[in-house]
Amino acid sequence: MSPEEESRAARDGRRNRLAELDSALELLEELNLKGEETVPPRLRVRLQALGVPVLPRDSPTSLLEKVLVVQDVYLLHPVELDRADSGRPPSGPVR
Repeated sequence: MSPEEESRAARDGRRNRLAELDSALELLEELNLKGEETVPPRLRVRLQALGVPVLPRDSPTSLLEKVLVVQDVYLLHPVELDRADSGRPPSGPVR
């Protein structure tokens, strides 16, 4: 793979992860607006796979903040996250 293709692939990967984080953020916002105090297990697992530190006691509100922090890091320091994510399996949609 040429450096240009690798760069494009890395950029596409970051874009995809940011889109996944956006999707998770929307789901957490919906839970928060409904007054839910728990996060479904599938969403917790998905958030962890996206690099969001999830604790058993985390509410939708606390996870909203964590997702925003991870998004900021992706936007400000994408190279470090690419290194940390190497070997991460491809992901599917958040549900």
